[in-house]
Amino acid sequence: MSEPRSGALDRAVHRFRYRDAGAWLGEFLGFVILGGRALHGTFSIGSFSSCIWLVGVVLAGGNGVFVALRSWRGLTLDGDGITWHRAQLFIPWPQVTELDVDTDLKGTGKPRLIVHTADATEALYGQRGMARMAIQSNVHRFGGPVALKAHLLTVPAETIIAVADRLREAPAPPDDPRRHARRLRALRVANLWALAGFAGLIAGLATIVV
Repeated sequence: MSEPRSGALDRAVHRFRYRDAGAWLGEFLGFVILGGRALHGTFSIGSFSSCIWLVGVVLAGGNGVFVALRSWRGLTLDGDGITWHRAQLFIPWPQVTELDVDTDLKGTGKPRLIVHTADATEALYGQRGMARMAIQSNVHRFGGPVALKAHLLTVPAETIIAVADRLREAPAPPDDPRRHARRLRALRVANLWALAGFAGLIAGLATIVV
């Protein structure tokens, strides 16, 4: 990753991928569970319940794929703040108090890059479903709404911390309504897919049970 000139720092966008194979594993397991109807030979094209099951699989599977793809996008840092793409969570720099690596985790926990904020509850604003639960879990376990396993990042966590510190100290760029609108749109789309995925999961499981 090339370092931008200091005069262009507030306009720079830094993207850091996150190699989270677990997101795809979860999607595969969910597909196996919902696919049980077809695997057991009870699927029929002309059956109403089978059609409902198929719609449920498509919705739940589609949401799972989008979550996995967003998870691989990792973090984006720019002059406005930091975005965690898995939850489409945007945190402006004035709310960020520190980025650090927690190596004092109990059990088999791997060191994590943690984003600390002045008020962690603000990160829950606008969040729905599993994304909201993930943020709450991170706050409870690690003290910040974002906590990524350091070894899954494509660059050393210290590199991200250094970039974040420089961006936080740089003059804030002019407020751009278009950037704000893009972030809101991305969050809304993620929430709509989360709702559709939950409805699909319930529909798929219900037809299997019934």
